[in-house]
Amino acid sequence: MPDENTKADALRLYISGAGSDGGAQTDHDAALGNYRSSTELGSLGITVTSPISDVDVDYASGHNGTGAGTLTASGSDELTWTPPGGSAGAGVTISNGETKILEGGGASSKTLRVSRTSATALTGAATVTLADVANNAVGFDNILSADATAGDDEYRAIFLKNGSVANMANLTIWIGTLGTQVTSDASQLGASGSGTIQTTGTLADWPLQGYAHVRDSGGTTREIVYYTSRTDTVLTVPTAGRGLLGTSAAAGAATDSIDAVPGIRIAQEDPSAQTTGYIQTIADEDSAPTGRTWNSGITAADGIAYGTLETGEILGLWLHRNTPAGAVADPAILHLIRASFDAA
Repeated sequence: MPDENTKADALRLYISGAGSDGGAQTDHDAALGNYRSSTELGSLGITVTSPISDVDVDYASGHNGTGAGTLTASGSDELTWTPPGGSAGAGVTISNGETKILEGGGASSKTLRVSRTSATALTGAATVTLADVANNAVGFDNILSADATAGDDEYRAIFLKNGSVANMANLTIWIGTLGTQVTSDASQLGASGSGTIQTTGTLADWPLQGYAHVRDSGGTTREIVYYTSRTDTVLTVPTAGRGLLGTSAAAGAATDSIDAVPGIRIAQEDPSAQTTGYIQTIADEDSAPTGRTWNSGITAADGIAYGTLETGEILGLWLHRNTPAGAVADPAILHLIRASFDAA
């Protein structure tokens, strides 16, 4: 039976900005380094309709996706979870006072963390609606009109913690993509200045404006650009949208791969002590942390390869959000960060 802090629940994320490890700090805009807060970082908001009495839904993993799932009392002391658009997972026995992890059918990463608060027999089924969370430490705050006009760079820090009794080997962290990969086989950007990227594929599931990670046929980053608009086949890139997030403008090729990405990059920082330490604190959100090596990899192979995070250990992770001058207003810009590990 999946206990808390096991399997996918073993790696938990927290905001930074506390005065001591696990200290009280709930303001995501104040996640500017120092110690790990007790405030967990969640990517999905949870709304429960027709709840099962004496069962609290504590956390939903981001892999569930958005939409409505079902939490079912499959026995007087048993629960099952059906994630949005998925199938029911195995029943999990839960006793009064316990916290358990429920998995969707055939999807061990689509989890729900639940707690039981009485010994009364469990009955019924609850609708659990999941929605993307706005303005957390990964999503950042809203971009002001003045910042969109002039351009802006902001920073946040979070912590990863191995809460399990086992070590995590091959911990890797990377940027998640936001649409179907295409090639720039119809037209490419020049060596500098504004232009367009055109594909014979489809950009229909890409954000209407945002960032594109351009890589050559060997998978090496050519540049990251910002596009102000798209059709189903064409991205329009202004001069200010070239060579972003540590890259430089470069002429494209017909064999380049193009991925929709968030306008962020990441960097690790080891804490002063592996289980209870702190990382550097920046003066404000506009101040870059010092001494970091930034990573914009979009696959596990190109992301941050940390290695082994032992039981109880923590790791600091910095995020840099770029807003180019002349950015177009967007009511919801999604930032995705992926992580994987092996049980050691």
